[in-house]
Amino acid sequence: MVAAGGLPSVPLQDRFGQLVCGRWSDSLGNAITVSFSSESEHKLTAVVAPCADIEQHPAAISRALKIRRSEEGRWRCGSSFLEWADEHKQRVVWITEDGRRSVWSRTEAEADQSAEVAKTVLVAFPWLIAKVPEQDHTKDDVPSDILHDGARIAALLDIRQMIGHAREAQERLTHILMDHDLHPGRGDYLVPGADSPLWETMNVSEALRLSITDRIRRIPHEATTHNITWNGVVEQDAAYSKSLEVLVGRHRIDLRNKLRDVETLEARWALAPKDKRKPLEIARLLALYSVFDNPMSKFRSGMHLGLDPELRSHCDYELFASPLNAVVPNGNFCSKWPHIEWRFGSLGSYPSVLTVLPTNAVVCVNPPFTELYLGDVMARLGELKLRFRLRLAVPVQDASWRKKLVKALPSAKLLTTYYDATNQTSAEIHTPTLLWEDPRCPVLRYSQEMLEKHGKIHGPLGCELGHQAAP
Repeated sequence: MVAAGGLPSVPLQDRFGQLVCGRWSDSLGNAITVSFSSESEHKLTAVVAPCADIEQHPAAISRALKIRRSEEGRWRCGSSFLEWADEHKQRVVWITEDGRRSVWSRTEAEADQSAEVAKTVLVAFPWLIAKVPEQDHTKDDVPSDILHDGARIAALLDIRQMIGHAREAQERLTHILMDHDLHPGRGDYLVPGADSPLWETMNVSEALRLSITDRIRRIPHEATTHNITWNGVVEQDAAYSKSLEVLVGRHRIDLRNKLRDVETLEARWALAPKDKRKPLEIARLLALYSVFDNPMSKFRSGMHLGLDPELRSHCDYELFASPLNAVVPNGNFCSKWPHIEWRFGSLGSYPSVLTVLPTNAVVCVNPPFTELYLGDVMARLGELKLRFRLRLAVPVQDASWRKKLVKALPSAKLLTTYYDATNQTSAEIHTPTLLWEDPRCPVLRYSQEMLEKHGKIHGPLGCELGHQAAP
């Protein structure tokens, strides 16, 4: 039975696709998102996202169900049939053949938003079939590419929770995500595929590895279910930049000690100051960088640290930086995700950006301390030294390229501190690290005050930073 509720004369059975499209809550507390299929106006997809905690209820996973109209005109969702739909009360009832019922409902505000969505035919999961266009928008005026990143981020944060207190495995996950950029045929830009051999390198049980890959396989089916929003404003009339956290689905990303990062991103915004995407893009970027943080460490990922700002400010380009810590005054920094970070000034990413950097430029090279990145940089070191004037930081690690450090980096200095842009402080380096400056680089002479502020860099003969070593 279907109630028309005194609304337009077109039978509700024929308008049911427009009615059901949007967001709902069912009688079990699940969140449901319904989108049109690209095949037909009589075929839709419903993503049912459970509210249960995945750690306490491992079986509580999101499901994608098909909603379609049969040749007899009856609507069906999975194995259930439509029993009742009331457009006025915004309520839908499904019933299975054995008599079990599922009641969907939503508020008037949610219904109004869904009515706007129903005006256009939307593809359920566009990231599965095509690149998401820049102007593509979905529910609540949230760009679909941000919603898709929300699905990626939520999955990685779920995996962090699944790994739990295994510190080594948490750190290995960080390295996998960091090095993923350099793997040939990587596919998704952020998350290795479920069949990637990278997951075999994690020191976890086979059962946990299967759970991790199963969670990754669910990402495409949750492409519109994990919104990215601001939450917890410090003051009643404060801007979003004073919010205490970013929400990604059910995950909370604490910003209480990172408000300077928000201010930095606001200052780096390269588009119109009042661009309506600005708050969401800042939230997305903060959420993306959060996936690298090891929850078992009291420190953030080392990728947020950089060389002394005074040193970097005398370079033309920063090859490994981010909108959070770049210093070069001309804004010429390269970063991990230029397809997103171009809005904050990124030129591109390593190694493809090397082809556009001018010869003889002073380039700051401070790669992530991961096996793949360090191996790639050291393999290109000869080429980099010929083309650019380098200021290069590299850790001393037991790797195949370690033997050539003395010859390739003559008179390198020992680096003892890095700079934490978020807290504006120096941080001690726990890995022996060398700083090498091309003799052709401009000479820097630090004052005693600057040395005390940023720590010391010791040369092979005890010389301080700024005094070039003899060739």
